[in-house]
Amino acid sequence: MDNNLETDADSVERDDYTAEQPVDLRRQRLRIGSDNPEISSDTDTEQGTSAGDDGALDGSDPYGVGEQNLAGPIEPSADEVAAVREARLAMLLKPAAGVHTDPARWGWRGRANAFGFRLRPHRRSTEVAYRQAVERIRQPLPGTPVVVVANPKGGSGKTPAAVLLSALLGRHRGGRVVAWDAHEACGSLAARAACCPSEHTVWDVLGHAHELCTANADASGLARFLQRQPTLDEILASDQTPGGSVCIGRDECAAILAVLRRHREVVIVDTGNNDRAEGFRWAITHATQLVVPIIGRRDVIVSALRLLDGIAEDGYEDLAARAVITVCGAGPQQSGIVETLAAAGISRVVAVPFDPGLASGERIVVSRMGRDSVRAWTEVAATVADSVAETLAARHLPMQTRFVPDTRWAAGADETTHHRLLTYALHEGQFSRTQKTRTSGSHAPVDDFDPGW
Repeated sequence: MDNNLETDADSVERDDYTAEQPVDLRRQRLRIGSDNPEISSDTDTEQGTSAGDDGALDGSDPYGVGEQNLAGPIEPSADEVAAVREARLAMLLKPAAGVHTDPARWGWRGRANAFGFRLRPHRRSTEVAYRQAVERIRQPLPGTPVVVVANPKGGSGKTPAAVLLSALLGRHRGGRVVAWDAHEACGSLAARAACCPSEHTVWDVLGHAHELCTANADASGLARFLQRQPTLDEILASDQTPGGSVCIGRDECAAILAVLRRHREVVIVDTGNNDRAEGFRWAITHATQLVVPIIGRRDVIVSALRLLDGIAEDGYEDLAARAVITVCGAGPQQSGIVETLAAAGISRVVAVPFDPGLASGERIVVSRMGRDSVRAWTEVAATVADSVAETLAARHLPMQTRFVPDTRWAAGADETTHHRLLTYALHEGQFSRTQKTRTSGSHAPVDDFDPGW
């Protein structure tokens, strides 16, 4: 009888014990967004966590990075913008030290210098042009520029372009450059980078986003989840889970950029092929600079022009107008593509040679590439740096006017739609035989023209 009373008393004590709730470890979510049923559950939702002073999770900030980090980058100060303007003016007035005076390493002068001579390169040689491009890459870029590489057409060269831009910017700017694979799932950026030994992906960054955005975050905390490259840049791989159903969306992109902006200086974004996906549209919205790679195929060019027109019609006309186009073709075909793009009002076009290593699908190692390819892609990176710096230098101008003459479009200024794609069609259609670049209103009515697409 006494034993039964003692047992009942113990039962009452256990029922009244509310200091902590029992935890089923098998149902805990180890990383947000995991698609593994063994480690994902609705525990976080059941516990009703909300964003408080400690930056916990809520509906508007599901990864706890903080509203101040989601608000966007802080605009560069007037002093920083003035420094950018002064640096660009100095590059125009005189070359950087050593560009013309350092001994040549290319050509017959370079071969002669190998025997102890100190011959300077020719002032208009490709070696001097390459050195000038390197100095342009090194120019000051305040803030954290976001360079988005996009073309909805698959096989256009987005991933190789992202890898090379990240590698060359990292090599010449001393690191602190990250290439982020913003595909919805299973992107190929990690497979094309020079080396990616670990299996960390964007989900690992999202799982630690809150602590990485705190004031006490370690300077090397983010590096645990990135893949260090020989060129000092880093790769953030996309989700590589086969057969998963969770995709990177708008909230995930916002949290990832909030983390990268706090720890790195330049972010290169490799987008997917679905231009209507949340991640793709979010990247375009937050882009500082747009890079559109194309190859010598008509469908790729049409896809690029449609992308630029869509961006302009969504209210980002300046982003579309400043886009850098990389053209990979061969011989006369390449020059014809450049001429066609110029007829469509696109001025920042950089031609790059065909490289079998880039087209093979193997890992891209800059030190193994040919000199012509490295030189051409260095010019692409320099053009991107120039465009970003020009955008910053245009801010806080001493004198501004609302009147800006614009004659880039073939149609009048009152047209509501843009005509990059239309101008390309006219240039490639019946008028290309006699008038290659003219697209004035004196031609046949647009409604009567059928490009045959």
